[in-house]
Amino acid sequence: MKRRHIILLAVFFFLAISGLVIIQVRWINSVVSTEDQKFRFGVNEALKEVVSEMEKTETYKRILREMYPDMPDPDFTYDDTDTDELSNEQRILDRYGFTSGVRSVIIDRSGRTYLLRADSDHPEQFPENAEPVVQSLTTGADERMTNKIISIEKIVSRILNETPPLRDRFMPDELNSLIRRSLNAAGIHLDYELAVRGEFGGLIYSTPDYSERYDANKYLRQLFPNDPVPGNNILSIYFPDEEEYKFSQIAFMAFSSLIMVLFLVILSASTFYVILRQKKLSEIRSDFINNMTHELKTPIATISLASQMLADKRIPEKSRDVTGLAGVIFEESTRLKFHVEKVLQTAIFEKARLELNKQETDIHKVILKALEAFMLQINSRGGLVSTHLMAEGHVMSLDEANFLNVLLNLIDNALKYTTRTPELTITTSDYTNGIIITVSDNGMGIPREHLKHIFEKFYRVPAGNTHNIKGFGLGLSYVKKIIEEHNGTIRAESQLNKGTKIIIHLPKLPLS
Repeated sequence: MKRRHIILLAVFFFLAISGLVIIQVRWINSVVSTEDQKFRFGVNEALKEVVSEMEKTETYKRILREMYPDMPDPDFTYDDTDTDELSNEQRILDRYGFTSGVRSVIIDRSGRTYLLRADSDHPEQFPENAEPVVQSLTTGADERMTNKIISIEKIVSRILNETPPLRDRFMPDELNSLIRRSLNAAGIHLDYELAVRGEFGGLIYSTPDYSERYDANKYLRQLFPNDPVPGNNILSIYFPDEEEYKFSQIAFMAFSSLIMVLFLVILSASTFYVILRQKKLSEIRSDFINNMTHELKTPIATISLASQMLADKRIPEKSRDVTGLAGVIFEESTRLKFHVEKVLQTAIFEKARLELNKQETDIHKVILKALEAFMLQINSRGGLVSTHLMAEGHVMSLDEANFLNVLLNLIDNALKYTTRTPELTITTSDYTNGIIITVSDNGMGIPREHLKHIFEKFYRVPAGNTHNIKGFGLGLSYVKKIIEEHNGTIRAESQLNKGTKIIIHLPKLPLS
């Protein structure tokens, strides 16, 4: 698959993921809105019940006061924790002579009064000392009915025409008890703060921590709305932890949804990263195969040509340079062997840990030995080599053969990627419990975007025709492997058209 096709597929995939994220966000907003409406509805219904119960209870109290002005005010409570669970109507009957067990009162034609209890089908006569009733049920029925109606009308008239001050129409404890009961019934168990305001917004009552918080949702309800002339009496309530409560109701679903979407995004991004990386590795491997084919074909062709010249009978014996041709065959076969060993060595690195033969080694001698192998090539190009071997602790535990190959690869690269007269500098210096080795050149340099990849296997910095500079892209990966096997580190610094510096840190380690 071509790279642009992969990128196009990734774009469409991420557009789909983006659409999913937008849908999830809108769904979460919808759930939040629904939860908010549910909460508001529950609070408003609870307050509606509170106002209705307050108005009903006040009516009971005022009727009793009008009927029995000399008796103390009846004590109503809104607490629903009483075990007898009596209604306010039944409390009135109990207070004024009718117990909860009385189902009805019967007066017979002789004027005797009986109580019919709830748990009995037989009427029970009043005690003998009770005052007898001398009238029958039908005697003066119309007159008594008229008197009752007139009495009720007078009571209602006074209730309608005389509205007491708001402060006297409720008890704070009873109000809080009623609100708590109504909220619990609506499934809202949050702490609240409330205030009662009368005409012109005057504060009649408020809970200790009530404040005019502008960041809180206040729920307002008119008190005693059925007064003949409804006043501007307002019950105001808010919940300090309302937002936290709403969030807690959807937190699990919201976080689960977001985590899954985030996981999907990360997974898809990782997948396309791996695909692109594999595509890149495939291109690098293809380039490696092309380079390897080119590198192997050259010595094979040279050996084949030399062999043909030796076997050609048409060339006189005196004209044949057998020694020279044999030298060419030997040189090219050695070169071919070196390439094959490098590839095999890299394959071994991948499958098993390299076994190093560490011995006390003089690093300065190894550096000079590596330079000596390239002096003929350097001199032929008119190059210059500078060494500043300043490290005092230059004797360390190393695998001399592999470390020599490290230096050979670094020097070879320095010369290979230098198109002008080569200038090579090698320095050593001490650092805490170790040594620093730097190999610098004045070559073409490495672009910044490629610098972090140069130690990867098969990687070669693009430079026009890759066959102009021979190599498999294995040298620096081998170098890094050997340095890491010595518990060291290696890094590169480079500037285009100015050169590259390879810096190696090697710690001093005991023989193993």
